[in-house]
Amino acid sequence: MDQALFSKITLQYLKENYPDFVGNIDFKKDQSFDCFIKSIQGNRFLWVATYDLEITIGFENHNKECDWHFHIGASGGNSLNEELELLTKELNKILNNEQVFILEDGKYIPLDKNDEIDVKENEKLYVWDEI
Repeated sequence: MDQALFSKITLQYLKENYPDFVGNIDFKKDQSFDCFIKSIQGNRFLWVATYDLEITIGFENHNKECDWHFHIGASGGNSLNEELELLTKELNKILNNEQVFILEDGKYIPLDKNDEIDVKENEKLYVWDEI
């Protein structure tokens, strides 16, 4: 599959399932794109991109500095349908306030049950609606 078709299929999926992202699409010369939604509090942008034939999601601030991102790529043996399923799972966790974040060094970092990040007793945890 080439980049243009990959992006077209992913964009159609976003239009049907997460239309809020569609208002902020930036196509690149190679036909990849990125798009984003702004958090309710206005502190971060949640973005989705299709660079290099893989889906990537992450947070960035107003200065375009990335807090974190991760790749949902075919290099892991995933088909595009599997990537879209993983995208749905991750976006739903974030948007439904199931994913917890910690503010560390000015960056919102997702916490996972397997993470060994030391959360201090009085340290605040955040969900999407609070970011």
